[in-house]
Amino acid sequence: MLFVSAYLASLLTASSGSDTGSALEEFFIGATEGTGTVQMIASGRHAVRYRCQGRKDASGALVLDQTVHEDGKPVRRSLWRLVQAGNRVTGTVTNVQGEVAGEITGNVLHLRYRMKDGPSVKQWITLQPGGRTAKNRITYHRFGLKIATVETNIRKIEAAP
Repeated sequence: MLFVSAYLASLLTASSGSDTGSALEEFFIGATEGTGTVQMIASGRHAVRYRCQGRKDASGALVLDQTVHEDGKPVRRSLWRLVQAGNRVTGTVTNVQGEVAGEITGNVLHLRYRMKDGPSVKQWITLQPGGRTAKNRITYHRFGLKIATVETNIRKIEAAP
């Protein structure tokens, strides 16, 4: 449940024509990986890591194939597809009910969506200076109460020569 969203970040944009949109898109196309922690209200803190492979499809949407390894859970795979129009972002993901919606402001992508198993999600991905890393923060709410927080650092992985 919890880490489906962490790489929604990775599907940031289709071409927007803006410098920030281009920088975010460049960051998420290709291989990225993230590491961090999940803090659950009922069961405490545990580690999470993920790898993603991003690409643009024929329509210009950003598509991300994500594999998530979360302590105590089976390995999960998700497919994300996001499209940017101006500063707005919409899309779909395999474990999300309905559509993902969000906006880009400066170097921050803010997304909102509901997981198929119920929690509503708010996610902030902040591209760091230099464009090689990003901070990812996700909060999960059920019945208006925060039930979990995920914090990860994402880094671009260079292709081998």
